[in-house]
Amino acid sequence: MLQGYTIICFAPNDWWGMNPSCTTHIMRRLAKDNKVLFINPFSSDLGGGIRKGFAGRLKRKLKSLLKYFRQAEKNLYVFSPIFIPFQGNRVIDAMNNVWLKMQIRLIQKKLGGSKTLLWIENIRASDMIDWFSPEAIIYHVSDLFTQCKYTANKQMLENREKLVSERSDLAICVSKSLYQLKSSQHPNVHYMPHGVDFQKYREAADQSQTLEELRDIARPIVGYFGTMTANNDIELLLYCAKQLPEMSFVFAGQITGGDYSELLALPNVYHLGRMDYDKIPVLCAGFDVCMLQWKVTDWIRNCNPLKLQEYMASGRPIVSVPIREVEEKYSSLVSVADCKEDFCKAIVWELEHDTSERADARIEIARQHGWDQHVEQISELVSDVLRQKSEQ
Repeated sequence: MLQGYTIICFAPNDWWGMNPSCTTHIMRRLAKDNKVLFINPFSSDLGGGIRKGFAGRLKRKLKSLLKYFRQAEKNLYVFSPIFIPFQGNRVIDAMNNVWLKMQIRLIQKKLGGSKTLLWIENIRASDMIDWFSPEAIIYHVSDLFTQCKYTANKQMLENREKLVSERSDLAICVSKSLYQLKSSQHPNVHYMPHGVDFQKYREAADQSQTLEELRDIARPIVGYFGTMTANNDIELLLYCAKQLPEMSFVFAGQITGGDYSELLALPNVYHLGRMDYDKIPVLCAGFDVCMLQWKVTDWIRNCNPLKLQEYMASGRPIVSVPIREVEEKYSSLVSVADCKEDFCKAIVWELEHDTSERADARIEIARQHGWDQHVEQISELVSDVLRQKSEQ
């Protein structure tokens, strides 16, 4: 494992406002033997227009900003920079960069430490790379960042992504599609899919607990947990819930975009709201079928959903839209549906035909993807880079 470094992590998610992302899991484990500065996102989608859920996002961001700089766990510090909430304008970006540099420099002085690693997953950090003299720069490619629909200036996204890619010493891609894309652009690219808190999900499934929120909901339960946005295929969900009135459709997560009013008005649809992460494994164990149901865009085709391995660890059957990572690696264990009609049929098929052998195979796959093992492998990759640079 890496030891004795100060890892400055430009994260894509807010530590305080969301359940753990892949970055959260990785940094928590690296913080056992290193000092971690987790920098919450400091870009904004206001330039792309105000969308549904803005008030809720603003409230969460203000709460995060009030915390500013705090120690969240042993060796792990979370920093929420103050910034002007627009991006893509040259003048505003320059003003933000000056202000951000002053804040980050002050935080660095508080933390101390001379051996620094940059972990970049928020490509807005491209403007900040020259502020540091790191031992190595790691680019964690967890999504097709240039396809972010909420940022108006696409050329800016492409320029930032290109710069981060060129300056990084190591690129780690969470899906095969992203790996194939970056392999043609970068000399040191590795495929490392998302991990899972395996024991949490297995214990919840093995103990057969019933979550209080599910106690009065009729079975079978078809479920999903995660942020609910306009990217979810609401039309697909509405069709399935209407076609399968004998089944209960349960959703846990904040609604930050999209119109879910018609769906949530159905008598067999239940929205539990945002749920603390500690409850999620028990919730997942209470599903009879798990769903991965997004609109199929380039972003989704190339992604690797964090919850895929969490579903796998629970052993529950899974129905998914066409995601390359799912189709190419797990089509024998996950039903993949190209349209809303087939998605609906796949839910029924999984309920009627899933076997204990398929469930065991899913569990075994998840067992091999524990976060501890993944972070050990990441540490080896970073150590190889550091060794090679020291020999140059």
